[in-house]
Amino acid sequence: MAVPHNLVSRDAQIALREFSDQFAEALALGDFSQWATMLGYDHVSSSLSTTFPVPISAAGYKRRDGDDKLRRLFERSLSMKTEEWVDGVEELARIVEAPDFIGWMGEPARIATEGMRHPNVLVADVLASNPLLDFYRFESSGGSVASTIRLFASNHPFNVLDSSVGTFDNDIDYSAGVIDAALVKTVREHFRSIKGANGRPLGLRLSHFLVTAPWEEEALDFFERDTVIQAIQNVAGSENVGGVTQRNRFTQVQVEVADELTGELPSGTSPDDDTIYAFGSRPDGSRPSPWIVQRTGSPEEIRYDKDSEKYKDTGKIGVKYVEEFGVAAALPHAVLRINLSP
Repeated sequence: MAVPHNLVSRDAQIALREFSDQFAEALALGDFSQWATMLGYDHVSSSLSTTFPVPISAAGYKRRDGDDKLRRLFERSLSMKTEEWVDGVEELARIVEAPDFIGWMGEPARIATEGMRHPNVLVADVLASNPLLDFYRFESSGGSVASTIRLFASNHPFNVLDSSVGTFDNDIDYSAGVIDAALVKTVREHFRSIKGANGRPLGLRLSHFLVTAPWEEEALDFFERDTVIQAIQNVAGSENVGGVTQRNRFTQVQVEVADELTGELPSGTSPDDDTIYAFGSRPDGSRPSPWIVQRTGSPEEIRYDKDSEKYKDTGKIGVKYVEEFGVAAALPHAVLRINLSP
């Protein structure tokens, strides 16, 4: 019986294994802000399509009188599909096996980092493109009625089934063009005014600012300093005549910098550097999720060694990583878009 010849070069195999090991190490030591999964709902699943039920009722006791009417939890839903995303490298085996090959020069770590960052990129695309919300789509006897309200709009209903509860605007212009106490007070008042479906406050408080890279320093200067200068105006309130130092009451607000909101995004959308976002949270840290991120959680690794068709056809070896990602805009209550253009 013939003995099969092993075509896998030990040197090439070792090089690919080193790449894999360096990738896994970087995957475990991600050191950048994963704001997309922190500020939204992070769902790890291998499912290619998922329907998320969305509660539109709000808890609240009513006087018991006759038959008890119970609330339905899920009268609306949103659906999303994931897509495959891939990154990888290839090189001629003779180059990798050459004595002067000095290694992968940090490429495994860069691929791992970009994989962990990708939810940020996809959510930045959602924020910049301002999609229609499935939350407002509903089923009727004539079929599905499409949504006409986007994630950021001036006419969001507090109760999608009862317009008498009122509406709210989560898209504002702040023409002063600065991050200052007046802006923060406006944002705090906004989140305190957000109601649930029962017309009572949701209990949201300003917790985060998500800023673009050009606004990083100004945001950190304002929120991280211990004291601020409060202007003193004349009796008529028409002119600043002095100032007094006060403790900064807003240091508990967290600042996240979204580098992904600068430059072209996967859909071709180019975000505005002067657009930032504020987020509200309840005292326990929860919030109505502005978006949902679905991901497989760990990428599939595919190696092309010297036993692969790639090597036989091209003389190259390589490795690639494939992962499923999906993002959908969800609820508008806890996010506010702020245009700082003067």
